Amino acid sequence: MAMDLVRKIQSHLSEAVANPAGISLDEILLEKFDGQVTDSISEEQRDALIHQLAQLLPNLQQDPTPATNLIQVLIRPLSYTFTRVLDIQPSVDFHAGLKAPSSPINLVTLALLQKARLSKSDADIVASKPETVAALIELWLSTPDTAVARRAHDTFLGLLIAQDENQSTITGSYNQDLMWRRVFRDKDLYGLIYQICSLDTTGKAGQLSRRDKTVAQARLLDLVVKIDCDAIRSTQIADVERRYGVQRGGLLKFATTKMVDYEDDVLMHMTLVDFLAELLRPDHSVVQAFDISVGPPYASASLDFLISTGLHSRILSYYIDSLRHSSLDLSYLYSRSANYLATYCTHNPSHFLQSEVVFKGTIARLSAVLQNVSPGRWAQGQTPKHDLHVLASLPRLALLPRQTLDSPLFLLPVQPPSEDALQTLATVFHGPSEQGRVNSDDEASASRALYFLYLERNPDLWQHVVKAAETVALKDTALAAIALMKSVITSKWGPLPADNHAATFGLPSEARLADSCHSPQALPPTGTLAILAPPALETVVSYLLRPAQTFSNLVGGGKGDVESAAYRVAAAKFEVLVSLKPKLEEVAQQTGTLEDAVAVVNKRLALGVLGGSGEPGSSVGTMEL
Repeated sequence: MAMDLVRKIQSHLSEAVANPAGISLDEILLEKFDGQVTDSISEEQRDALIHQLAQLLPNLQQDPTPATNLIQVLIRPLSYTFTRVLDIQPSVDFHAGLKAPSSPINLVTLALLQKARLSKSDADIVASKPETVAALIELWLSTPDTAVARRAHDTFLGLLIAQDENQSTITGSYNQDLMWRRVFRDKDLYGLIYQICSLDTTGKAGQLSRRDKTVAQARLLDLVVKIDCDAIRSTQIADVERRYGVQRGGLLKFATTKMVDYEDDVLMHMTLVDFLAELLRPDHSVVQAFDISVGPPYASASLDFLISTGLHSRILSYYIDSLRHSSLDLSYLYSRSANYLATYCTHNPSHFLQSEVVFKGTIARLSAVLQNVSPGRWAQGQTPKHDLHVLASLPRLALLPRQTLDSPLFLLPVQPPSEDALQTLATVFHGPSEQGRVNSDDEASASRALYFLYLERNPDLWQHVVKAAETVALKDTALAAIALMKSVITSKWGPLPADNHAATFGLPSEARLADSCHSPQALPPTGTLAILAPPALETVVSYLLRPAQTFSNLVGGGKGDVESAAYRVAAAKFEVLVSLKPKLEEVAQQTGTLEDAVAVVNKRLALGVLGGSGEPGSSVGTMEL
């Protein structure tokens, strides 16, 4: 069947080549040739079809989409290399294909060019054609077709990071490769990027409109964050850079400090802030994954750059010092600034703790916001989500109360139940993540201290959490309550210093924490033991061992979404019990106690997710809202 289809297409293409103006392409016939068919034909047949299409396209006087789509199907296999692309007759005119005012032609040219991404030597061949590289850059930044722009971006990025298939280790620096040198050391090509994206050239002959330039700017930012390295950060061609206002810096400095009109273009300002937040992530650049010349602490290098250019303080001011800015700007940039701050705290916690102005400003801002959230807003889900994101991202050490600053964490309510508040508490109480560079032991100790200090201020914490977990009608809140239980059980806690003199950054000693919590004895050292101690023991453990709630006994309904919600809550609850079991066994092995508790948990786990809840009388309704 495939061979018959190939013969029909070959015959049809022969007629079209002979009479391109008089023969209309049979779209239905060409569309039958899909990926499954192309895998079953011989390479000779594949080459023959591609050659026919190559002869047809230059003379075609109708929509070329059926023909270009067929070419892309034919070249899809990895075995179709760039060497074979170069053997196509007539030869592929990459420059003309990229400059053509036709999206189908652009896309097929890019598909052919993308084959060079698979080999550094092939990428070098492309780099040796400056007019092709220039056309690729111009198409990527200037085309109004988003699909073409995305493929041009992928093609350009792929050519920059191309590696030979047999190269198992990186022995050199990317910015010494031919493609990098072509883009960043060729004055015309390097200047082309600045020329297209700079607002200074708006209105000049052959230049994009201001609106289209902002699109180009966003596309450039999207690439720069992925190829961030020394070639992006340092001076490459000083004459070009000075022409566009950049002194002692490269493309990154242009893109972040000179390119965007952040005062009059709030949408591009939002894009820039999102870009800067991404720049703080250690894994933001794909080049770092390959280039051994880029050292591991690159997130710090990004932070140093942002501080030195004033971008860091300016972006943070929209959150910390919001009175400086107009309400219109804040409506767009407050959330972006909060996300930037959260990213900064996550990946540079030690720097945050040492930045007194930013640290105190953040705590003050969080406290001011959370104090003004009414119980009704918490209950209705009208929560300050961006501020809670910041709070959950702070180093736990920053949340410890101090003489002049109480912790904004203590402003989070457990009643009325709030999904967002419960999720934030779960994140903080669980303990340190592995993303930051702050002392993880101190963070583990701080998480434990925060749990007991919060519990001291909210002695009914677990009663309210269990009540929320049992409110299956509010599924998301119930799941958040259960997640809080699991976060404490599986928490990464650590001991506190033996005395106050050994404490760091506000950590209380064991004795001081016990005294603050009015406890006559040392507080439990782990989350598991905390759950097995009052007040959690009488509420959380009892809840976990009870059969799951369902609505199967309700007359005239209860199925569908409600029943599905009940099962999801039951499954989440069961997972917590599964997590509790090995923790209990570990304690039992270490202390020689709790064997009875382990046996009870095993018995409940043996009953499965529902735990016998299908028996008469086991179903429950919702709590009164």
